[in-house]
Amino acid sequence: MLGRTKKSRQLDIFNVPIRKFIDNGHELVLAAQAIKWDQLESRLKPYYSTRGRPSIPPRKLIGLMMLKTRYNLSDEKVLNIWLENPYWQQFCGEVYCQKEKPFSSGEFARFRKRIGEEGDALLSSILAEHFGELEVKTYHTYQDRRKKSFWARLLST
Repeated sequence: MLGRTKKSRQLDIFNVPIRKFIDNGHELVLAAQAIKWDQLESRLKPYYSTRGRPSIPPRKLIGLMMLKTRYNLSDEKVLNIWLENPYWQQFCGEVYCQKEKPFSSGEFARFRKRIGEEGDALLSSILAEHFGELEVKTYHTYQDRRKKSFWARLLST
């Protein structure tokens, strides 16, 4: 069953929204606004069952896979950085700063298995459409991964 991100976000009195302490002009905030998440979700809907327990919201999985691909990280490493980075959490649709990983690293493999080769090709085309091809596949340091040209391409469309 397809998991859903809540559309109406009622504020919680005990939590401060991420948007209150991040820069709204940051490249990831702007990128998250530019991506049509509902269209991505609808394109992947055929790979989900109509029965059973709801899945992890597709925006969270797709967002983490985009960040994983963009920064050339392992499954476990992308989850560790997501936990520490409010910009990454906001990019993946979170409203409040999270204190736990959203899921285990094995969920990436289950997602790739669920969508199969056809879904993987679709996801690759979605990534290429929104993010283009990476100029550099291997990075030496984490700072090398923060190429402005990547986000400039995304935001220019």
